[in-house]
Amino acid sequence: MRRKEMFPVLQIGTQVVYGIHGVCNVTGTETRTVDRKKVEYLILEPNDQPGAHFLVPAHNQVALSKLRPLLTKAELELLLESPEVLQEQWIAVENLRKQKYKELINNADRAAIIGMIRLLYRHREEQLAAGRKFHLCDENFLRDAKKLLASECSVVLGIPHSEVIEYLNQKLNK
Repeated sequence: MRRKEMFPVLQIGTQVVYGIHGVCNVTGTETRTVDRKKVEYLILEPNDQPGAHFLVPAHNQVALSKLRPLLTKAELELLLESPEVLQEQWIAVENLRKQKYKELINNADRAAIIGMIRLLYRHREEQLAAGRKFHLCDENFLRDAKKLLASECSVVLGIPHSEVIEYLNQKLNK
């Protein structure tokens, strides 16, 4: 099978979102010998780690399923107004919340991650206003979700990472 047929959507020079790693540039393909078999890999370079790269096996559907095209600005705007984002409910039981947030981060469901960020910000404000601490696990999930989302939104919106969360907060708190 020729490379063009294997990666019809993933052309060299295309930007994609790769799992929890954020936006990556497709920089090429490479063939390696593994267990005496030739294996074709897609080479991805993460935007936030120049010089680093990921090799994604072309035959591994699980690995390939973690590749997603970037949202367009219009798609992002629609996503920010979707009922799914605005109606997320706080999960009071910490273990259930941890489990759900791990799944959301791993699945990289953009709408759910935006809803999660929104909830975590609100909960943190409520905790601080009541003189209580914000749980470390919630802080870690917030950091991971912001990193994942900021990578893509920065590219889509053409703004620095540092401005993405403020932009999202303004959109979500209308």
